[in-house]
Amino acid sequence: MHNCSATASGYHLKTMEPSFEKLLVLLTRSEIQFIVVGGIAVTLHGYVRLTEDVGVLIESSRSNVEQLLTTLSGYGEGFAAELSADDFDDSEGAIRIVEESEQCQIDIFTRMSGRQYADVIIDADTFNLHGMIIRFASKAALIGWKGNSVREKDRLDAIALRRLDLDPRAFD
Repeated sequence: MHNCSATASGYHLKTMEPSFEKLLVLLTRSEIQFIVVGGIAVTLHGYVRLTEDVGVLIESSRSNVEQLLTTLSGYGEGFAAELSADDFDDSEGAIRIVEESEQCQIDIFTRMSGRQYADVIIDADTFNLHGMIIRFASKAALIGWKGNSVREKDRLDAIALRRLDLDPRAFD
């Protein structure tokens, strides 16, 4: 695992929604095995852009999923209580939980473009949030996912991340 550069530790404090911070700390305190993916991970690498959700790739063991659901059942309106571990199979795509009172949408993945938690944790980066170590997808993982996406905003993310590889201060 890589420790995050000053870029990530500087950017997250300025740009991350408080409800997103609260969720990530909650998941970490509850010892959920997860990696932040998507727009938040892109922002942590230095390309700041708007995102409406928290994307997480979780370790898909039944015990981790059950702990996740127990934890999220006490978050916001607790809509996660309507789900079961059986809802989290090994297929592509996210399960979205919308918690209005927390103003937070959570996209939970068990597999992304064929990669699972164990594949992504190997080169994940980390940052410190309120004393908690949070893991997020590496630039390489994000470029791999987003560079092949059909969504324009994902392809733009990949272009920006490649640019940051060439010039870490490209968007300062």
